[in-house]
Amino acid sequence: MKKILTILMIVIMSTALFACTTQSNNEIKQDLVVGLEAAYAPFNWTVTSISDYSYPISNQPGSHVDGYDVQMSKELARIMDRNLTIKAIEWDGLIPALNSGEIDVIIAGMSPTSERKLQINFSDEYYRSEIVMVVKRNSVYENATRLIDFSGSKVVAQRGTLYDDLIDQIDNVVHQTPLDAYSNLVAAVTTNVSDAFVAELPVAESVVKSNPSLAIVKLEQGYGFESEESDITVSVGMRKSDTDLLNEINSALSQISVEVRNQMMTEAVLRNNESELTLFGLITKYLSLFVQGVGVTLLLAITGTFGGFIFSLVLVFGKTQKIDKKRDNIFKKIIKRISNGLSTAYIVLFRGTPMIVQAMIFYYGVKLITDISWWTPLSAGLIIVILNTSAYIAEILRGSMNAIDKGQMEAARSLGFSRIKSLLYIVYPQAIKNALPAIGNEFIVNLKDTAVLSVIGVLDLFNATRQVVGATYDTVTPFIITALIYLFLTGVTSIAVNYLENHKAGKELKDA
Repeated sequence: MKKILTILMIVIMSTALFACTTQSNNEIKQDLVVGLEAAYAPFNWTVTSISDYSYPISNQPGSHVDGYDVQMSKELARIMDRNLTIKAIEWDGLIPALNSGEIDVIIAGMSPTSERKLQINFSDEYYRSEIVMVVKRNSVYENATRLIDFSGSKVVAQRGTLYDDLIDQIDNVVHQTPLDAYSNLVAAVTTNVSDAFVAELPVAESVVKSNPSLAIVKLEQGYGFESEESDITVSVGMRKSDTDLLNEINSALSQISVEVRNQMMTEAVLRNNESELTLFGLITKYLSLFVQGVGVTLLLAITGTFGGFIFSLVLVFGKTQKIDKKRDNIFKKIIKRISNGLSTAYIVLFRGTPMIVQAMIFYYGVKLITDISWWTPLSAGLIIVILNTSAYIAEILRGSMNAIDKGQMEAARSLGFSRIKSLLYIVYPQAIKNALPAIGNEFIVNLKDTAVLSVIGVLDLFNATRQVVGATYDTVTPFIITALIYLFLTGVTSIAVNYLENHKAGKELKDA
């Protein structure tokens, strides 16, 4: 019996020790959170099908990403023995996301320019490219071989990139306002708004394969752009304080040969070799992405408008507080002044600043202060829409209240109703009924304006379309689909609001 008990104790202790050791090993293995656009082929682009090359986008459930940056991220995570997480973030939001702790590194085809080095650190290069021009096929610039050949031309580049800075090296150039994405650059050249745009060779190759009407112009050596070494390389970006991570990544990069890197890029370009899709073909291929975008857009608009309406009642109550010099004591007077002042300041602040600015400050500001698990782009987006909408609806309701005969409030008070009960039972119902069309319009505005939340990574309909465009470099067709979807959503909403308005009006006429 004692032997059996001894054996059992050994087994139990061995199992416990093994479990503790396994748990300890799992805890030692760290995460590597990578930020990229998921709309910059062949470096990174969104895909709808799962393959050996794709990887899930953590902040956009159901979406996957492929591309050279993805394969590089997977290889680095493998060498560093880390758990890989990839987040899709708009280009302008990558550095704020990094410095706020949202991501650990940027692997998004980013060049280590001197301006960026002031904000973040960069690793050794992980890809070396060539700067080229993309022009319209059969144009006067297709056979250009030197930079001087583009004298007097209209040239554009992506905003916030070194390519925009290089344009001024062309004599007598018309340096056009930089655009947000390469899909917009493609549209500018194909529609003759621009004569050319500047890009790196792999991106240009993906663009031309998807748009046969465009051609790549390679400039002769010594007659092209004058650039620093950093201008033709891309590196991994990370926070200034992460020196240990910098050394770890450089060590991992040294284990990936140049031949392997070039092969990864070649394969990425081939996988992104999209032929021009018809309208039906594009809908079929990216249906799941469009559906997901519509769902998020509706969630933002419905929750934002309803939540904003509830909060607006509080704001209106605070802003319409009036001091009764005879009845109110000093404490009530102070409370009413504070309430009125705070409500007014809130409304002025949120009506006076764009939602895109509020999103950047609010989302990344909270990330800088604290790292709470539920503070995702979607949850932050919902709160931002509620706060923004409440300011507008509050002013709508206040205007409706001012249109109501003041005698109704006085009559209610004379019958013994408190101010709060008078508002709840007499004033608010009439104000809401009068404001219903305007509130419906606010819902329609939210359907469209929530597109700006793509800057913090919310996969609404606009951002989903932007990722389709980034994968195909077809600007027109995806946005035609999106325009039709928005038109359908706003049309249905308008019909519903008109029905409610007419239904109430008919009911009042019948009661009369």
